[in-house]
Amino acid sequence: MTNDDLKAKMREALDKKNNQDHAHAESAGAKEKAHGSEVVGGAPKMHRRKAGGGGS
Repeated sequence: MTNDDLKAKMREALDKKNNQDHAHAESAGAKEKAHGSEVVGGAPKMHRRKAGGGGS
């Protein structure tokens, strides 16, 4: 099998995968996991160093 044949076969499989309908991904009655004040604004990002001393 040549490289071009392999690429064509892989492209065909990818197109087939992308064209499938995924009902579980976008169901009409699905609730969002986070809503309201949890999503809007929120706390500022804060970086903290790992606690503990050196390793020696």
